[in-house]
Amino acid sequence: MKMICINCPRGCEMEVEKSADGNVAVSGNACARGAVYAKAEIVNPTRMVTGLVRVAGMRKPLPVKTRVAVPKGKINDVLFALHQTTVQLPVKIGDVIIPDVASTGIDIVATANM
Repeated sequence: MKMICINCPRGCEMEVEKSADGNVAVSGNACARGAVYAKAEIVNPTRMVTGLVRVAGMRKPLPVKTRVAVPKGKINDVLFALHQTTVQLPVKIGDVIIPDVASTGIDIVATANM
């Protein structure tokens, strides 16, 4: 499988192969970060999730994000949780808005002061 590394501006085109025993071989990367990225993408791909949640009594929503990347298979569950959430003010950057979102062990945090 061909893959473009997104860890640095170089954007190495890598070839990634997963063997039957689960080992992952990576070629074409210019640095070790590329190999780490490619292996993670094959074994357990994750993404940061950003979004907005409602603020009680206001039209303007609160921007939020996951503290760390979540497994790709959980993204829809995370987005559903964001849709179901309304916060009360005041809120500061870094405040936990949803702890353990979608049973991932990952918190949703505020990215703005309101």
